[in-house]
Amino acid sequence: MPMTSTPTLSYWCFIPGVSMASLRALPLRSVLLTSGTLSPLESFAHELQLGFKYTLENPHVIDPSQVWVGVVPAGPTGTNLNSSYVNRNSDKYKDDLGHAIVNFARVIPDGLLVFFPAYSLLQSCLDHWKASSGTTGGPTIWERILRHKAPVIEPKTSSAFAAAIADYQQKLEDLNGTGAVFFAVCRGKVCWATAFSLRFEG
Repeated sequence: MPMTSTPTLSYWCFIPGVSMASLRALPLRSVLLTSGTLSPLESFAHELQLGFKYTLENPHVIDPSQVWVGVVPAGPTGTNLNSSYVNRNSDKYKDDLGHAIVNFARVIPDGLLVFFPAYSLLQSCLDHWKASSGTTGGPTIWERILRHKAPVIEPKTSSAFAAAIADYQQKLEDLNGTGAVFFAVCRGKVCWATAFSLRFEG
């Protein structure tokens, strides 16, 4: 006799203030909230539907003069660096992304982190760079990256992650080398709670 599944209808509440209201109704003297990622506090208090009587917000350890945020819309040959599903399988896209990383690896001292939107794209680009020299001929894109940085690739398994981090740090601290590049995935293990020492003191 075939088995039939019973449909389940679930309701999920994404308003944290509802849970905080029940917590607030308890006979509590204080509620302490601490984190390194609560800023800006005004919007956070609004989400929790609470008013904070006392707040402390310390400045970031990185000075604003040490940070540059920008968008690189195209690679060295002018190819659009758009990693959408429509574009990411293009050889021209992979070539120019690789050429851009070669250029960054050449001028950025010590450590370099390169994030991809998915493991599949990371592996696809690595495979392509190891086989292609782009339109320049000569060494492959991967060989040109190796000239400037020793590579480490984020593993898919959690058990191998600590070893990959240690390998990156070892290559970064090698006084005979020119730095290291860590290829990782957005929302992967590298993105969460990983403190990187990029060693550059300039």
